[in-house]
Amino acid sequence: MATNARKQPPAIALKQTNKEIIKSSLTDAFAGAAAGALAKTVVAPIERVKLLIQLQKSIQNAQLNPASASVTKDVTASTIIASSKSSPTINISGSAWNVARTVYNEEGMLAFWRGNTPNVIRQGGAAALNFMLMDWYKSAIAPILNATLALPSKRAHEDRKKRRKIISSILSGGLAGGTTTTFLYPIEFMRTRLALDLGSSSADGCKRIYPRGMRDVFCTIWKTDGWRGMYQGYGIALSGVVLYRALHLGGYDACKTELLHRRRKENTRIDSHATMTMGERFMIAQTVSIVAGTICYPIDSVRRRLMMQAGQPCATRLYSNSIHAFRRIFMEEGIKGFYLGIGPNLMRSFGGALLLVAYDGFKEW
Repeated sequence: MATNARKQPPAIALKQTNKEIIKSSLTDAFAGAAAGALAKTVVAPIERVKLLIQLQKSIQNAQLNPASASVTKDVTASTIIASSKSSPTINISGSAWNVARTVYNEEGMLAFWRGNTPNVIRQGGAAALNFMLMDWYKSAIAPILNATLALPSKRAHEDRKKRRKIISSILSGGLAGGTTTTFLYPIEFMRTRLALDLGSSSADGCKRIYPRGMRDVFCTIWKTDGWRGMYQGYGIALSGVVLYRALHLGGYDACKTELLHRRRKENTRIDSHATMTMGERFMIAQTVSIVAGTICYPIDSVRRRLMMQAGQPCATRLYSNSIHAFRRIFMEEGIKGFYLGIGPNLMRSFGGALLLVAYDGFKEW
């Protein structure tokens, strides 16, 4: 009986630990979703301008080849012809300011948030899954990395421990991003198509191809290409998002770890649970967002161009795959072709920084 009484406390402690893990995961998910939805809504106008500049070649190709538009039983040929006749009147060339002014004049203020609903759904879900899965992957990777501490090394134990924390942050960030992209890619696909849907719903304006929003995009692409159409550009997107999330989420976490480690090393009286100010977090987040966004921008450009080909006949598609897209863009447009819209994207990095800082704030709150 005495033996059984001694074994009871560990069982209770284990239950408490499991409850704490579940609570922590739910907190991460809620904080990530709230932060993601807030950040994306704030920068939605900048993001739409960025997409219009980034994909102007795809839009021009669709205008020159109206027959390549997605034709289904619900989207008639007359609708496509009307759209192709009216689309060229909307000029999206020039600077970001010119594009923004054109969107406002032709489509109105609310057009800057076109496609924001799937964007909020995707980003809210992505942020929730990214942060939740990142912590889960970090917990899964930690025992493997900690086991390597037993190997002989000339480095100090604290330095080796810190290095493994950084590696864990980068690996878990990349894996979380890849898993999230696989589940939410169709929503990202619909968001891109809606953002590039030029025109208005008024009778005298240019007709939109997808006036009913997400439902039109889904039905149109599903009937022409099936589920494969919703995953156009998925391969390059997966590699790109793993790299981006590793740099973005992992880099932010790694920089915070490094800064706090240096502070504790310089001043041993600093509490082990010490935190940084909001200003310091935002500076780190902004730097990480700019670096990650610039490095991964060519991959983002290619995947979005592949997205825009869904629903088109194979004969009219500009790119057969991601490698062909990289090669053709480089030969016809040079390096500049990969960085169309990079200016608004750097401004949009404010949203990425806001996402990271807001997540920390929501989580602590």
